[in-house]
Amino acid sequence: MNRTFMFLSAALGIAGVVYLTSASHAQPPAGGAPAPGGAPAAPATRPTIAVFNMAGVMRDFGQAKYQVHLLNQKKGELSKYLLNLRGEYLGHQKDLTANPNHPEKEAKAQRMLALQRAIEDEDRKINKTLNDEASKIISELYDKIKTVVDKTAEMNGYHIVFAYPDAVSSEELNSPYIKELKLKPPAAQPFYVAPHADITGVVVKTLNVWYQPTDAQGKPVDVSKLVTDPAASAPSTGGPPPVGGAPAGSGALPVPGKP
Repeated sequence: MNRTFMFLSAALGIAGVVYLTSASHAQPPAGGAPAPGGAPAAPATRPTIAVFNMAGVMRDFGQAKYQVHLLNQKKGELSKYLLNLRGEYLGHQKDLTANPNHPEKEAKAQRMLALQRAIEDEDRKINKTLNDEASKIISELYDKIKTVVDKTAEMNGYHIVFAYPDAVSSEELNSPYIKELKLKPPAAQPFYVAPHADITGVVVKTLNVWYQPTDAQGKPVDVSKLVTDPAASAPSTGGPPPVGGAPAGSGALPVPGKP
């Protein structure tokens, strides 16, 4: 695949930005239809179309990984009080299970009822906080991706750029979830994408140059060392939540490439 990457610093005044020049893959102009009266119409330029895999962009965009990492850290901090409540609840539950005639049975039952209500209230508060934060992050990521795609289209003369969901890894190629997703397209869903028309790699590289994540001290973050899977970083009390209580902090950004 003959792709030429160049540095784009003039457009936004940012050095080190790559984009794709696809002159060698430009679609040839189509012949124009005859005009009324028999005179031949002037040749029309065939629309140039490109696509990119949104799942691939979200998986490899360092800023997205870092924001998911920060959100999971926030989830852990917010969940500490909730985990203490659940731990106390499970302790009382264990005592009553081991000794149905516990001398403090009535007091423990009342405390468990109060704890369950407190757990549900705290869980709702955490979920709302995380969902609000996730919505803000998604909005900011969209703006960054839109900026890069718009500029890539402008510099390469693309008339249309489609975003599509597809497998990112070889293991996902046979995933029933991915296949079902492609059979239920939200809009335009390409069943075939010519390699030279797919700009996913260009979008990812440009995003990671323009929007490199930095920590609170302004230092670059190596996202390859971050844990972005909520299941891997979520604390646990070692027991199931009480009936009526959802898992703490379920509102988090979806992990790219996972259902």
